[in-house]
Amino acid sequence: MRSAKINIWLIMDGKRGHEKQSEYLAQALQNLADIEIIKMDGMFLKPFISKLLRLFNLGPIKKPDLIIGTGHATHLYMIFSKILNGGKTVVIMKPSLPHSWFDLCLIPKHDGVPEKPGIFLTNGAINNIENEKKHNKSKGLIVLGGKSKHFIWDNQVVIDQINNIISQNPKIQFKIATSRRTPEDFIDHLDDNFKKNILVYEYENVKKNWFMEEAKLSKYAWVTEDSISMIYELIASGSKITPIRLENKYDSKISIEISRLINTGLISAYDGKRKNNNNLIFNNEAKRCANFILNKWFKS
Repeated sequence: MRSAKINIWLIMDGKRGHEKQSEYLAQALQNLADIEIIKMDGMFLKPFISKLLRLFNLGPIKKPDLIIGTGHATHLYMIFSKILNGGKTVVIMKPSLPHSWFDLCLIPKHDGVPEKPGIFLTNGAINNIENEKKHNKSKGLIVLGGKSKHFIWDNQVVIDQINNIISQNPKIQFKIATSRRTPEDFIDHLDDNFKKNILVYEYENVKKNWFMEEAKLSKYAWVTEDSISMIYELIASGSKITPIRLENKYDSKISIEISRLINTGLISAYDGKRKNNNNLIFNNEAKRCANFILNKWFKS
């Protein structure tokens, strides 16, 4: 790798799920090379012209070698940053703009985009989870998504499945985790049904790395099948995963990917039966992407 410091701009959009993917990639790069990370925070609250004008007057901010962003709101800002200041653009997740407008797109395989120059396929969302083999077989994690364009969320259907999971696994100590998509009225159902016996952790009330730490400790996890990113993070952590079934609105890329994960044995079927396949392990996608980027552009 080159000896000079690599300057990275992280374009932030205020969405934790997006920002943490950018941060995971930047941290993985920093672990492998001499990196300076500059976060561009809060600029999406200002009119577009103000953002553009600020790009001409960087002051002490160093020009970027890499510009990294996740999510639609970062796309135009990344492109204008490159035009005015140089650097390579790395967009995480399938962009809403043409792929060719970016130097590199890191896109989950389940989006169905073919790999070609400028596109690097990832196993789910970028994460930096390692299987530390610290799992406790008495710990179980129930992870809840919520309203989605791919699935129908029915409060009672999900509650019934959680009841079955808990009743069929009396020796497991459960924690239930919500997400930003979990409906408020469903959280009320959780409180009514489980709060006396099960710890419920609401998304906005937990520490930043709470989920990752719990994933490393929980031997078993049940996840609503709309939460494909959480499923991949739990696969990387080494947890044994069973999906919580939701009704499909149509045969979406997510439902197809869930079926593929079941068929390859990476997660259990809905009845909890798991194929014996321990050869396919997805681990620390951030590190894999970071190595690709450094080898592509920053070899000495």
